[in-house]
Amino acid sequence: MSSHFSYLSFARDAMVYGPSYGLINQLTRISTPLDPEAVWDATNRVYHPTIEWFRKNYPPAFMRKLLMWRKMRQAHAKGITQHYDVSNDFYKIMLDKKYMFYSCADFLREEDTLEDAQTNKANAILDLLQPKAGERILELGSGWGAMLRVIRDRTGDSENLYGYTLSNEQYEHNQATDGFNVELNDFITCEYPTEKFDAIYSIGAWEHVRPHEIDPLLKKLHRALVPGGRMVKHFFCLPTDHPPVSTLTAQLCFPGSQLASHHFHVQAFERAGFRIVRQTVSDYRPTIKAWFDNLVTNQDAAIEAGGIYHYNRYLTFCAMWYRFFQDGEANLFRFQLVKR
Repeated sequence: MSSHFSYLSFARDAMVYGPSYGLINQLTRISTPLDPEAVWDATNRVYHPTIEWFRKNYPPAFMRKLLMWRKMRQAHAKGITQHYDVSNDFYKIMLDKKYMFYSCADFLREEDTLEDAQTNKANAILDLLQPKAGERILELGSGWGAMLRVIRDRTGDSENLYGYTLSNEQYEHNQATDGFNVELNDFITCEYPTEKFDAIYSIGAWEHVRPHEIDPLLKKLHRALVPGGRMVKHFFCLPTDHPPVSTLTAQLCFPGSQLASHHFHVQAFERAGFRIVRQTVSDYRPTIKAWFDNLVTNQDAAIEAGGIYHYNRYLTFCAMWYRFFQDGEANLFRFQLVKR
């Protein structure tokens, strides 16, 4: 791996996947620690109008569709492993110290720390979920068990809490710490028992469900809930049905994942038999900047835990995600749903 930026490789990537893809791919391949200020500037600056046009419009839609089709042929497990099975110690450094939430926090006050904001988010999810002792509750994409612990602390019940994950690192973390009923299972393709769960939720995992998988999965989840069962979804999606170029660049971060639009999700919820009780929108940018800052502040520890490659990779990804939301190419929504 080169210690320098390869302009030849950048040009080759840019010709096929676009300039943003080329930039991100080459930055993550540099074998010495990146300069955080240079990464942030390169990713978030506003370039000359001509460059900005190419950044947002190349490759054209027909090429993006073909390239995304090729990317979507891989199994979900492969993409999850590439992204999440880095090092639990690495994520402990990047994420908040109280929960290890890898999802958008709620910064309600200017002085909120990341830990404060994630507490705000946890409380907001609790208010929507309304968990009670004895209820069977399932989390799709259970991460490091943050929300399961929050629910256990609220209800005093851990026996009825379930989770599905495709990350071996996250699964081992749960087995070694909390011991919830967490399984290594693909929540998109697996089968669910009929009317077993009182509530089902996901926080930052629904983004991994590809558009053509949403309707059949929602039908399975609808059957898995008891009559009047609740579902909470916290995820980001596109504002329109026309995916921007950045969704192709995102394959470097979340390989095998493809976003759908807000309109598509709303219609899919209703088609599956859910009633939308409430929906809100949140700003993801402060959370992403806090993760970026955690990596910068703890550079040596992050490199020791995950290596230079993953330090550079996630530093660049955070800067890229910030630009993604800064440009309004996605929004973070939180839905409260009830089975009709």
